[in-house]
Amino acid sequence: MATASTVNRTLQADYDRLLAHPELGGLAGRLAFSVMHGNGNLILVVDEGRSGLSRADIGPVLARGLCEAFEAVRLDGVSFVRAGDGPVTMTYFDRDGTNATMCGNGLRCVTKYGTERGYLRAEADTVMTDDGPKWVSAAGGRIRVSIGMAREFQRAAGDWYFVFTGVAHLVVLVDAGQDLDGLDVPALGAALRYDEPLCRRLNHPEGLHVDFMQRNTTGGIRIRTYEVGVEDETRACGTGAAASAYVAHQVWGLPYPLPVAVRGGLMRVEETAEGLLISGVTAHLFGNLARPDHGSTSGDG
Repeated sequence: MATASTVNRTLQADYDRLLAHPELGGLAGRLAFSVMHGNGNLILVVDEGRSGLSRADIGPVLARGLCEAFEAVRLDGVSFVRAGDGPVTMTYFDRDGTNATMCGNGLRCVTKYGTERGYLRAEADTVMTDDGPKWVSAAGGRIRVSIGMAREFQRAAGDWYFVFTGVAHLVVLVDAGQDLDGLDVPALGAALRYDEPLCRRLNHPEGLHVDFMQRNTTGGIRIRTYEVGVEDETRACGTGAAASAYVAHQVWGLPYPLPVAVRGGLMRVEETAEGLLISGVTAHLFGNLARPDHGSTSGDG
């Protein structure tokens, strides 16, 4: 596994190459950003105000170009964060440039970043997303964010369940006797994500995130997720963890708080008056803000 210093060197090389990009170079040189992750789900957090970006600058072309510029790691998306007189806002784009209504791990990264910059109150605050206002907290150094209430829950077919947790999720139950690790998630996920009759029937023609879920022998659940906009499996999906936990609670009767094992470690889903809350490791990898914790891999439980 690559060390933090190795990751920093390779990301620095990517950043240097980005500065020389013929189309993005001039803009990239102004960016105040941090490459962050939530349980291995890599998110580029861009500070709109410190970068001098207007709302017109924010869009699919910039997001896609930034994701493609970094080659040492695969960036799964970009969270643009804006702080001003009102609530902090997050606008999220998947790596293919899709403007997603919600990204749970993107919100976790914005919460850590925004608290450190003084944009958010650590105990509890609100971030405005394209899926509405979301409760966030960094109390005690533990990043916890609300995905909101689970919506549109229904049985899609057999052991397939649908739930909307900011984006559309199809949760596929995997029997205990099956090898979850052996599943070809990129192929199986893509087949369901692009199943047009199924998407239309569930009223989400934009496509479905697909979570393959199995009960964990050590308690809670294990999931693997194929994400729309990344068009591949990711190491973690915050909205997918919340959707899967909700289905596990509804179908299997598993109690909250519910541990969710993802490829990038362990997450936790709670049910509160604020909706479904997710938490897990949230950390910086690389950035140009010269904060002392950049390059660290420290996280929270």
